Amino acid sequence: MMLMFHSLLLKLHIVLGVIALLLFWLPMLSRKGSSLHRSSGRYYGHIMKAVAFSGLVMTSMVWFDPVGIKGAALLVDGQISERKLAFFNMLNLFLFLLSLLTWVTIRHATGSLLCKQNREPLKHWSYQAPVWLLVIVAPYAAWQGFLFNMPLVMVFAGISLVTSFSILAYLHTKNVTANRWLIEHASAMIGSGIAAYTAFFAFGGRALFAELLTGHWMMLPWLIPSLIGLPATIWFKRRLSQPLRSSAS
Repeated sequence: MMLMFHSLLLKLHIVLGVIALLLFWLPMLSRKGSSLHRSSGRYYGHIMKAVAFSGLVMTSMVWFDPVGIKGAALLVDGQISERKLAFFNMLNLFLFLLSLLTWVTIRHATGSLLCKQNREPLKHWSYQAPVWLLVIVAPYAAWQGFLFNMPLVMVFAGISLVTSFSILAYLHTKNVTANRWLIEHASAMIGSGIAAYTAFFAFGGRALFAELLTGHWMMLPWLIPSLIGLPATIWFKRRLSQPLRSSAS
């Protein structure tokens, strides 16, 4: 029963994920404030929340019953391989980290947009709890990535920490600039896209590059979303901050 539910949830997760990957570019490239930007961004936010939530549910199910869900993939000569089980748990931790990062970023993108300059609703414990969970999970994921020689896991553990601390700083800094909510919205939207595209290249799109890239080069498509998205986030932040700096001078 659990295996069937996991399988159905995985199919839904993949379908919604593909839609979100395509829809991501509409709010990013459309004119800010236009009806297309608002409507596509709203749909993207809803779909990404469903993708992230389903990812959290599936990874939790794997931890609860790894043998029942993974089955034959864990067997060696008819016996459960502890080494394979440990490796699958590490991969599952990475997926949980990506799902949690996606949930935190897409919710912050929509939350900062809805609340704008009124940050009080965002300081509620229910809003901050997933962010603090990310602070706890990320160092453990980095440690597991180090033990299993998985640099990608360590990289995203670092990105997760930076993201969570940035959100917490926004929530608890006493005074912020008037358009800081817009900066938070834009950077969080890009952050959700980085997590989504990384998950696609690392797992769903792995077969596309299996014959072209081997060894450590296989990590290249996994890192491309971060290599593009992080500079784009910095550029967006600087661009959105310019009007305030100009008016202040």
